[in-house]
Amino acid sequence: MAAFYDALPFNYASSAAAAARIVRNRNQIANSYPDLDELLHAGLSVLDVGCGPGWLTHTCAYHYEARVVGIDLSTTALSRAREIAAELGIESRVDFRQVDLFRFETAEQFDLVCSLGVLHHTADVPGALAAISRFVGPGGSLYVGLYHAYGRAPFLAHFARCRALAAEGLLSKAELDDALGRYAELDTRISDRTLLPSWFHDQVLHPQETQHTLKEIAGVLDRIGFTIVSTSVNQFKPIGDLAELFELERDYERRARHAIEVEKRYMPGFFTVLARPNAGSRPSTPNA
Repeated sequence: MAAFYDALPFNYASSAAAAARIVRNRNQIANSYPDLDELLHAGLSVLDVGCGPGWLTHTCAYHYEARVVGIDLSTTALSRAREIAAELGIESRVDFRQVDLFRFETAEQFDLVCSLGVLHHTADVPGALAAISRFVGPGGSLYVGLYHAYGRAPFLAHFARCRALAAEGLLSKAELDDALGRYAELDTRISDRTLLPSWFHDQVLHPQETQHTLKEIAGVLDRIGFTIVSTSVNQFKPIGDLAELFELERDYERRARHAIEVEKRYMPGFFTVLARPNAGSRPSTPNA
């Protein structure tokens, strides 16, 4: 996994300066994750698990003045993350560490533990959730983003041939260029000539990914002592009956298929969950 991301990390722009401009000019948290936006404030301690080149870490530190530790496997990604932090002038508020999330140990606990688009690239999502939840401090929150089993299916089907050939080591340059072109037609947000291939590389060619449902993740969180308080599945609205959300999420596949096949619009199939420790039930304290 480290080798895959060292070759071309996800969300990797053409330069640190270009990446810093993106962070300065657009608060991606406020635009896309309103429940996370409400949590963040100056001085909040944050652990960003699988930070990559650091868009989430940098956004938390730059726009909210939070104190953030970012961990990742990739030396290439972390080197760029440090360069971007220097461009933004936030080095004093960020700390990047190279480590496998399953092997990360610290005596620190955090007000907020985040992992967006990372755990579904591990071999054990329930184990990964249990591992990172240990670092949520008293009164803290856990925020996770994962590929959705229903919502992801149309995207995977759209690139099925490319993914199968890549898995067998048989993907020709012509077929690679064709798939990248089709991806660019769907994802019109990105003009940076390095950033676009980094998204394609991660979204289409990743050698390992799993997809999940809110129902499944709710069960995992319950077993490790957490309760869901917000999710993108219902557009971050107050949660009443979780069973209603489990039915609602089944419609994700139809919506994703319509977006990709009819609207010709990028829809990766991704959902987020904000959870908090149950009263009287705390995750195991991490070892020093």
